[in-house]
Amino acid sequence: MVRVVDSADIVDDRLHMDGLRNVLIRQSVRTAAHLLEPWDILVTARSPSVKVALVPPGASRTVASTTLLVVRTADAGTGLAHFLWYYLTSSHGRAEVAARYTTTTIPTLSARALGEVPVVVPPPRDLPRFADLVEASTASRDAALEAVHARHDVVRDSVISAIAATDREVG
Repeated sequence: MVRVVDSADIVDDRLHMDGLRNVLIRQSVRTAAHLLEPWDILVTARSPSVKVALVPPGASRTVASTTLLVVRTADAGTGLAHFLWYYLTSSHGRAEVAARYTTTTIPTLSARALGEVPVVVPPPRDLPRFADLVEASTASRDAALEAVHARHDVVRDSVISAIAATDREVG
């Protein structure tokens, strides 16, 4: 069994691993070559909007569906994948990718067209620090979103409790 990632599993430039569908495939050298690896970059190949995600280290026995292109850097541990993800999720990077979609009924991006996106990469010595920055900013963003959701829940529950208490007093 392997899990299948689809373009719908990319939300806010993050890969959501919960709820992936499972498929049974025969294991071979050929199928193993299609398994996603940590820090692979996923880009939507058929979608009305550009979606990009970085495969997290915990992803195992997972493949990408045909709605996604997979970019794999030569050495994922160098920080290059983090930089490419950061670039492709920027306004500039998204515009570069979107400009290469061919429009039919559903906009389509080929691997060749994605490869034509111009990217200026920082010097290799800076990439590990860049990866640390991306990881830290992502953790900070996740913590902030979690706090917002928690605060939203507290406010909602307080408002509903107050309304319910008022209704009991009136009734």
